[in-house]
Amino acid sequence: MVLSVPLFAACAPASGDPIPVSAAAADVAESYNDADVRFSQEMIPHHQQTIQMAELVATRTSNEYVLTVSEHLIDDERTEIRQMSAWLTAWKKPIPEENAKSTHSMPGMLSQQQMATMARQSGDEFDRTWLTLLSTHLGHGITMVEAVQGKGQHKPTLDLAGKLINGQRQQIAEIATHLD
Repeated sequence: MVLSVPLFAACAPASGDPIPVSAAAADVAESYNDADVRFSQEMIPHHQQTIQMAELVATRTSNEYVLTVSEHLIDDERTEIRQMSAWLTAWKKPIPEENAKSTHSMPGMLSQQQMATMARQSGDEFDRTWLTLLSTHLGHGITMVEAVQGKGQHKPTLDLAGKLINGQRQQIAEIATHLD
């Protein structure tokens, strides 16, 4: 089986290194608007739920592709959460609490029932459910990115959105090949 680990680079900063929180906070000097704030406030819980999904993987499968995807998601999403949180802090805007349960009604979020179903599964059944739900979840993330791309003005937010949309589209396409 061939793993496409380079796809995850599309979600990382252009240099391949995470943007330090202090650099992310420095980006705040650039203008921003409500769309930029809304994007970070909605994407943070979306990323938190992606991490929750990815954390289910280690004890439920031995599928190398699923394990690799989950490890990269955890690292990338945590880095991006820190970056968006730094922007919100600098803008003096609330940072969403680390509790995705309160945002299940937000578009793109998995329901408690879907999360519980995955938590009860293992092996091939888990892999198929996890990949299917992850693909759907990432698709909703693309919708969120498209919204900020059309209305946002904070360049670092728009740069992150561009990286996310490309990375998530590639990830969804790759997942589809593993579901066939």
